[in-house]
Parts: sequence; structure tokens; C-alpha cells
Amino acid sequence: MVNFFQILKRISNQSISVLNGAIGDKLQHTPLGIEMNFYDKDTLVALDKENLLARYTHISPKICVLIHGLTHNETAWEFADKSDYGSLLAQDLQYTPFYLRYNTGLHISSNGKELATILEKLYQNYPVEIEEICIIAHSMGGLVTHSACHYAQESDFSWIKKVKNIFLIATPHLGSYLERLANVVTNILEQVPNWQTRLVGKAINLRSDGIKDLRFGYTKDDDWKNKEPDQFLQNNKTPTPKLSGVSYYVISGRLTQDEKHWITQLFGDILVSPESAGAKSTNEVEFNFPPENHYQFANTNHIELSTMIEVYERIKKCLHS
Repeated sequence: MVNFFQILKRISNQSISVLNGAIGDKLQHTPLGIEMNFYDKDTLVALDKENLLARYTHISPKICVLIHGLTHNETAWEFADKSDYGSLLAQDLQYTPFYLRYNTGLHISSNGKELATILEKLYQNYPVEIEEICIIAHSMGGLVTHSACHYAQESDFSWIKKVKNIFLIATPHLGSYLERLANVVTNILEQVPNWQTRLVGKAINLRSDGIKDLRFGYTKDDDWKNKEPDQFLQNNKTPTPKLSGVSYYVISGRLTQDEKHWITQLFGDILVSPESAGAKSTNEVEFNFPPENHYQFANTNHIELSTMIEVYERIKKCLHS
């Protein structure tokens, strides 16, 4: 019976995460709106010293923060046997993992600012001195990571000085072609002189602020504030520089074995193009990831990258080197 209720709770949490991704900006301050927190196996982790000591049998000076993508929650990292990148790093390299859950329908910059604050709270209440922070982020989570690092520097938070490694898995640094397509479609539909067609366009346009931020990979308030969110393919993105002294690793996927195959060139991992995952653009110099730190996995789609033992082995190797 306990297992049944656990399964029911998990299904409910995942449904709410999907709903928040779709229209989460409209669910703030309601019972359905997700508040950002760390969770462990569907249980809220209170960030005070007593609770942290009671919850974790081994408190390491090295912590690993895992940040999921759009419409997901902290369970997105789980393998079939319930292990994940965080628990394996705890076992193999003695990291203490922390799994974030957040409302992916909010502006990425809003989540970035909140994450920066929550990490500072964790840093200040951690039972031992933190020596190293590793961040593993999937999809939208990578943009939230960039945003959090930016706002942590602005606020002179202590935790930012402990970040040593950031793994960006299938992150749309230059935005998502699917969101740009949605922008094009809604603009066209709303110009058609037919009320039913225009109504369809308005309905599609109800998608969340978080999804719309994925159009060009917005990470700061200045990218969207006082701007028309539905303007036709208007890119207002401003640079978000990397942290100095931090090792960045880009992990991406492709649908085909052949890297040059037209399907891979167009669709990448089906949701993020190769150029966006690697921030490869003559117009984007802010990230400039070293090519030797870019690892691409063949015959792999966007979602699989968060639960692949091959990806974990690559992360472990990078941290162990």
C-alpha cells in the first residue's frame, strides 16, 4: 500500500511539473505553483544544519547540484535502478548531491536569481566548509545555471567562488528552433482575418514565460523586461559571460551515427540543434567553450542524455582528471 501511495505521489508531482512548464507563470502563488527547493526522493530538503546532518549520513566538503530542464523535476535524473548522476558521484567520488525542483514556466532569469539565493543559503548553513561545487544541468537547467552565476556575482555571494566544474547537457545556449517556430506560427495565425484562426493563435501564445525565454536563450531580466514577448523573431539577448577559473563541459546528443547527417545538422538531439548546444555562432562569443570539452553522443535524443551511464562515465572522468 505504501508503494502505491508513493507511485501516486510521484505521478502527481510529475503532472504538476508538466503543468508548471506549460503555464507556470500563471500558477505562481497558487496551490499548483512549484516553489524552488532542493528535494531528495520526493521529499523537501530543509536547508538548516540540523536537518542536513540528520538527512545525509556522509556530509562531504564537495557538493554536486543537479538542475533539471523544462517540465521536469528532480526525478528526471533517475535510472531504472533509481540511481542517478548524483548518487553515483556520491558513491564514486564522495560528492554530496542536491537535486533542485523549480517552476520551469517562470522566466529563466527569475529562476536564476532564486537559485543564486538558495545556493547561498545552502552555503551558509552547510555543516562543513564547502570546498568545491559541481553543477550538472540539463536543457533549460543550463540556462538557469548561467543566470544564477551571473546574479550570484552581482550579489557577491560566497558560493560562486567555490564553483569548479559546470556540465551543460543539451543546453540551448542560442535558443530553441521549436520555440522560434511557435513564435512564427502564432504571429501568422493572429494576422489571419478569421476569429477561429486567431483564437488558435492566442491559445498557443498562452505558453509560459519560461518557454518563450527559450526562443533565444534569455538568461537575464534585461533580455525580456519592457520588451514585447511575442514580437516576430526579435532577439534581445545580451551576453552572459562564463565564470573565470571554472571548467565548463558541454555534453550534447545527435539522432544519427554520422555527425554530418542532414537530420543531425537540422535537428541535433531533436529539441536542440548542434549550434545551440555548443553555442556555435559567429554572433555569439560569450561562451566560447573549448572544443576539447565538448562531448557528443551518437544515436541519442534530448531526454536520454539525463539518464545515460555513458554520460555519467564522461562526467566522472572529467572530475577525476
